[in-house]
Amino acid sequence: MSKKLIIGLTGLIGSGKTTVANLFAELGVSIIDTDIIAHELTSLSRIDVLNELKDCFGDSIFNLDGSLNRSELRNVVFNSAEKKLLLEQVLHPKIFNEVMAKLSLEHNFNYNMIVVPLLFKSPRYLELTDYNVFVDSPKELIYQRVNKRSGLLIDEVNKILESQVSADIQRDLSDDVIINDSDIVNLSSQVQILNKKYLNLIK
Repeated sequence: MSKKLIIGLTGLIGSGKTTVANLFAELGVSIIDTDIIAHELTSLSRIDVLNELKDCFGDSIFNLDGSLNRSELRNVVFNSAEKKLLLEQVLHPKIFNEVMAKLSLEHNFNYNMIVVPLLFKSPRYLELTDYNVFVDSPKELIYQRVNKRSGLLIDEVNKILESQVSADIQRDLSDDVIINDSDIVNLSSQVQILNKKYLNLIK
């Protein structure tokens, strides 16, 4: 099997990565989203992973039905660098293995796109990608989106942003930048332009 073009897609929390990925998917791009993989790995169907998390963090991060209390886990790891590292040691290798398994599948998509929120802190993904795209968005819109989606307040969002590579650095490190500060029509237009660029690379 010949290696297909692999694009990395990243951005700050609430920047619109999922929306951008969905627009690429509509154009025939294979999307591999590490956040989705992480959710699948920590669902009730993966008791093996949940048991590992229980061994590391105890019962307090679980709901009464045995499902993972994601907000509680987030609070635990954001208040302790040691526990954050422990969580990464449990999940990150498993997520990467799932990504590699998906990349190995034969498919009819034009090229692959891996959505990685912390792409520029993840050397193993940077070794895979041929081009990297940063989804940029004004902080005011980020606050609005995250509050609407997760109910987080500005201080909580800022705490997450502080753990991520700054927008300025990510813009500099990226090959391409998508600006998500307008409507879906504008966003779709930018995606179509980049898609044409990547299709030309694989002709």
